[in-house]
Amino acid sequence: MKSVLIVDDDRVILNLLAEGLRNLDYVVATAICGEDAQHLAVTQTFDLAMLDVRMPGMSGLELARLFRAQGGPPFVFLSAFGDEAVVHEAAAAGALGYLVKPVDIRQIVPLIESASARAREIQQLRDAAIHLEKALSSEQKTRTAVGVLMLDKGLDREAAFELLRSQARSQRRRIGELSEELIAAAEAGNRSRRKA
Repeated sequence: MKSVLIVDDDRVILNLLAEGLRNLDYVVATAICGEDAQHLAVTQTFDLAMLDVRMPGMSGLELARLFRAQGGPPFVFLSAFGDEAVVHEAAAAGALGYLVKPVDIRQIVPLIESASARAREIQQLRDAAIHLEKALSSEQKTRTAVGVLMLDKGLDREAAFELLRSQARSQRRRIGELSEELIAAAEAGNRSRRKA
């Protein structure tokens, strides 16, 4: 069951959309301004936010930028304004879709489903990138630690790696964690020698 946040200062549209989506078994929360929506996004988790572009106070575009910067829900826009500049601004803010009002539930459901699927794909890509970055960082630390051991112990690369791996096994630790310690100890030793 998907949870949707609808943000619109027009209470009639807000209530019609919310009721229509609830009738289709969506979990729906509503807000009439950007500030209320921001509070809801901090206290609840949503699969998708549907934002009006122009609202009093914080605009939908400002709210979208906040969501993007603070890890809020993915979002689409429902707006009475379909001019090209606004659509480009919405896309630049990270919108996964844009519909021009008036809209009905038959138009909104495919938008919600496709935008939610796209948001999951984007999150999977981000997660994979973070995992890869961590793996690359760990590999770099391991290489550096192997170099430290080569210099300190007078070993070749293979023997230094074997020593590092056997120490990690015997201490039941990860190689990356042990590598960080070796690097920190080597850096501390270098600082001490420079001061002396």
